[in-house]
Amino acid sequence: MQNKIKRIYIGVAMLAAVLTAACKKDFLNTVPRDEAAEDQVFSDPGLTEAFVNDIYNGLSSGGFLETMLSSATDETMFTHGYGMKNMVEATINPTDAEYVTNRSTMRWNELYTRIRACNKLFSKIGGVPFDDSNVRDRLKGETFFLRAFFYHQLVRGYGGVPLVDKVYALGESDYTIARGTFEECVNFIVKDCDSAAYYLKGKTGITVKGRATEFAALALKSRILIYAASDLHDIPTAKLKSQVIDTFSHAELLGYTSGNRIERWQKAKAAAWAVMQTGGFSLQSPNPASAKEATTNIQGMFLVDNSESIFSRYFINDKDEPGGNIGLYNGLNGYHNWAGNTPTQQFVDDYEMIDGTPFNWSNPVHKANPYQNRDPRFYATILYDGAGWRKRPADVQLKDPANQVQTGRYEVFDGTKNVPVVGLDTRSSPIENWNGSFTGYYFKKFIDTTVDAQFYNQQVPYPFLRYTEVVLNYIEACIGLGEDAEARTYLNMIRKRAFMPAITAAGTELRDRYRHEREIEMALEEQRFYDVRRWMIPQNTVGRPLRGINITATLKPGSKVTVYRYDPVNYNYTYAPMTLEAEKRLWLDKMYFMPLQRDEINRNNKLVQNPGY
Repeated sequence: MQNKIKRIYIGVAMLAAVLTAACKKDFLNTVPRDEAAEDQVFSDPGLTEAFVNDIYNGLSSGGFLETMLSSATDETMFTHGYGMKNMVEATINPTDAEYVTNRSTMRWNELYTRIRACNKLFSKIGGVPFDDSNVRDRLKGETFFLRAFFYHQLVRGYGGVPLVDKVYALGESDYTIARGTFEECVNFIVKDCDSAAYYLKGKTGITVKGRATEFAALALKSRILIYAASDLHDIPTAKLKSQVIDTFSHAELLGYTSGNRIERWQKAKAAAWAVMQTGGFSLQSPNPASAKEATTNIQGMFLVDNSESIFSRYFINDKDEPGGNIGLYNGLNGYHNWAGNTPTQQFVDDYEMIDGTPFNWSNPVHKANPYQNRDPRFYATILYDGAGWRKRPADVQLKDPANQVQTGRYEVFDGTKNVPVVGLDTRSSPIENWNGSFTGYYFKKFIDTTVDAQFYNQQVPYPFLRYTEVVLNYIEACIGLGEDAEARTYLNMIRKRAFMPAITAAGTELRDRYRHEREIEMALEEQRFYDVRRWMIPQNTVGRPLRGINITATLKPGSKVTVYRYDPVNYNYTYAPMTLEAEKRLWLDKMYFMPLQRDEINRNNKLVQNPGY
């Protein structure tokens, strides 16, 4: 009875509200309190700037998302599976591309929504009554950069895409548009970068932290031009390496079908040098006195702004954004974190020894102590069994007073006999057993150890563009031009910063050493996904079976350790790499490019699907 009376009361209240609204003649003209009409936005300088601020939201949290792009490569594995398996197992298709369609920085319609906003700004900003023309120029420059960035995201994922530089209005005779050629798209992006640099020149002093600058535009230009010169986008080269591309009838959408590749390398070199010669940026901590100092420098470099920071995404605790949760998403389950993206054994093995030689499981010294005497960047990037970490949570401290990563299986003495125990950071952990690492590793890069990620966000910036990438682009262009000596000079500057020995290689060997160096330097920065594609080396990288590590520690005779800690004096350790069955990783050549979603093709019959789909 009470429920019936309640329903009657609600119904009468709703009817009264409708009748009251109907009595107001201007009901349909009510202005929402949380929105501003277009004519208001572009008649008020403050609202116009707010409009541009909203375009920046298209950058999302950069690479600091729960499911990181590194887990679509051989760098990491996404522990929780959802949205990623069809990417790494090559089952992605136009109707089932969950990871792509869920990720705003790759999603076709999301990126075009942001591009439309950029075009809207360009069409209206001339009429905005700014008191200071520098503000107008700055906003135009930032918007040119953002449009270039969104298009570069589309192009490196899909190849040539429709180039829209106007705002479509109601009543247009045709809303369909064909994909531009890859060359046309690169030229468009370069032009936008140049326009951004022009309008932003000299504006650094009045630019808010986190906004685009002249140098961000030049760095983005460097990136897109190094892509343009790469194997994947040189169609004669790509056809020789991929039958899927060789038989595609619209190769101009994927790369350059003609032209001079040497000129493309020269443009890429010049674009990188334009940033390098400004003097405003430099390699951070270039001259460490020891390997330990190099590790400390490199780990700290990724926690705060420094001499390499060109364009970054910042986070503050007042806003609960995914980027602030990167420690929670990826931290150890023995710390009540989620173990989301964990380094693979392949990636761990790619770190060299401190003397510059490759790590090799066939070497008995390496196999017995796989985490000793490695590249200092290994210790700044990877958390491995026995590595020291931050203090355990209060409810775990008695189980691990040493505060060490535990990803193996061990023995302890219970007073009468040796008994098995499992590591606190495994999938059988007594702390949390649903979210431990499959691979046996966690990553350290970007994680602020002063923050308890279980309860608090961190404020570590995500580096969209940093100086080391520009230098690497310069090196790659030099190698493409046969300028090995110049390439080695700058490559060895990067290695010196890591306290690693200089490289003396030339030719193809130098190219391979450079690619390895880029993998290590740009780890977890959303480079690897595109690099292995544009170099056309996926079969030997992302196509390899997923691997992890199985670690066991048994007490030596007479040892009576009652609480486990890493201790080679009292324990014998065995390290056994293993193939993981959680993902059946596979490479198919269709994966060089992402599929255009079926809904987009249904909306625009001029779109041509990428090869293999």
